[in-house]
Amino acid sequence: MARSRIRAVRQNEALPHTPGNDAELVAKIEAAIYKGSKGAERFKEYMPTLLRRATDEVIDGPGTGRFTIDELEKTEKTYLGTKVEILLRTWLELPKGKVLDLSIDGIETDIKNTMASNWMIPAEAVGHPCLLVKTDEKHSRFSIGVLVARDEHLSTGKNRDGKRSISAQGRSHIHWLLKDEPYPENIWEGLDLQARSLIVGYPPGTKRVAALFRLVQEKPISRVQVLTMAPQSDGMKRLRKNGGARDSLAREGIAILSGHYQKSLIEGFGLPRCKKDEFISYGPKSDSDKKLLRSLGKIS
Repeated sequence: MARSRIRAVRQNEALPHTPGNDAELVAKIEAAIYKGSKGAERFKEYMPTLLRRATDEVIDGPGTGRFTIDELEKTEKTYLGTKVEILLRTWLELPKGKVLDLSIDGIETDIKNTMASNWMIPAEAVGHPCLLVKTDEKHSRFSIGVLVARDEHLSTGKNRDGKRSISAQGRSHIHWLLKDEPYPENIWEGLDLQARSLIVGYPPGTKRVAALFRLVQEKPISRVQVLTMAPQSDGMKRLRKNGGARDSLAREGIAILSGHYQKSLIEGFGLPRCKKDEFISYGPKSDSDKKLLRSLGKIS
C-alpha cells in the first residue's frame, strides 16, 4: 500500500495497542464478532455457509461451466479473499476501516484469507489485530482465528509487495475461534475423473442433472451446483417433476429430496442435514423405506 495510506493510519492513531494488552484486544475483537453474528453458536453455524457461498460465487459454475478452485485464474483466487471480506463484513454489520478491512469499536482490523498454509500480512496491518480465515477446499475444512500482527510474530523476509508471512512462533499466538471445522464440500472435489467425465458427458440440462444425483447419492447438493448442470434460464425446472430429473430417477428407484420441504424425511432416513437450498438423492435400503417413498410419490 502507498506510504501516504500508511501515514494516514499513524496520523489517526490506529496503532495505540501495545503487546501487553494483546489478550484484551483479542477478547474485544472476539466479543464484537459474536455480537455481530448473534452468538458464538450462530457464528459456528453460519460461517461454513458463508465460505461455501464465497467460493461458489467466485467459481461461478452456472456462468462459466467451471467446477473447482483449480480452474480459477490467479487474479480470481486473490479476489476470493476480497469476497470473503465483503460477505463477512456485511453479515456482521461492521463498518469498513479507514485503511484496513474492518473497524471494530474504532479498532482497525484486517481480514486475511488463505487457501494455503499461511497468511501474508501487509505493512499497514502490522500492530493491528487480524482476522485470519483458512479454507481447505480439498478436505472441506476451515479455521478462523485472531492474531495481533506484531513484528515478532512475522517472518523477516518479504515478498515483492512487502508482505510478510506469519512465523511458526507467531502461529502459536493465534486465538482460534473455530479450528479445523467442516464446511459444505464442493462435490466435484470428491468425484474421480471417470465419474466427473460421465456426468459432463451428457448435454447440459435434465440428463446431466439426473446423472449428478444418480452418481452422488446421500450427499447434499446445492442449488448453485444444480444450476451448474443446467445453466438455462429455467435451470431448476430440470430438477423438478413433470419432465425433470426427479421423474427419470423415480423410475430407477432413486428419490430426490428437498432440504426445504422434506427435512423430517431426510432426518428419518439418517441422511446428512440439508439446508433449505440443498437437495439429496436416496436409494432406499429397506422395504419399509421403499413403501414410504412410493406412498409419497417420490419413487415409482
